[in-house]
Amino acid sequence: MTAGGAAELRRRLGAGLLEPEVAFNAPEFTLGFGAEEMVLAVDRHGEVFRPAAVLVPLIQHDDGITVLLTRRHADLSDHGGQISFPGGRLEEGDDGAVAAALREAEEEVGLKPQSVTVIGALETRGTISNYRVTPIVGLVAPFDPAPQVEEVAEIFEVPLPFVLDPANHRFLERGSDGRSRATYAIPYGQWFIFGFTARILIRLAQVWREGESTAPPSGM
Repeated sequence: MTAGGAAELRRRLGAGLLEPEVAFNAPEFTLGFGAEEMVLAVDRHGEVFRPAAVLVPLIQHDDGITVLLTRRHADLSDHGGQISFPGGRLEEGDDGAVAAALREAEEEVGLKPQSVTVIGALETRGTISNYRVTPIVGLVAPFDPAPQVEEVAEIFEVPLPFVLDPANHRFLERGSDGRSRATYAIPYGQWFIFGFTARILIRLAQVWREGESTAPPSGM
């Protein structure tokens, strides 16, 4: 089966995605990759890892669903040049993870909050830049992106079936500051999606596969 439509997508992901505020307010979060992965308690480590949220925008085109991603400007101090989702840390006035993710998406790519149908969230994860990030998954109608010139160098889309296919997932050891670091990657055309962004997409693919048993037989 493939991600052929929004109804199938919501059915398959529904059992595995969390309510956004449940994910955001969970007492634990995960940090690291592969064998280095660990679970940390928010009440012990939460102050070190600032709360943040990203939007995983699934664009509903007539010929299939895509995932919208951005490439950050190379000269940014945080994750310069990397592929990312629209998102950022919670700011004063944000009413939880959904509000933060939608605000950041509007600022970074011009996506209006009312155009997003939130279908759930993935588990909150920590980053090496000391953020506690809740990924919010939303269905979006096609729109004309408007990149935030200060941060976003490029906006592009990847077909969702490509992202969901385990054959396109990689687990790498990338050198960093003279030492190796485990990370995930999904190469696609000219873009190299790796690290935290790839980890979110691979987790989304896991939820998709786990939800296969919830789909009704063909023709129903």
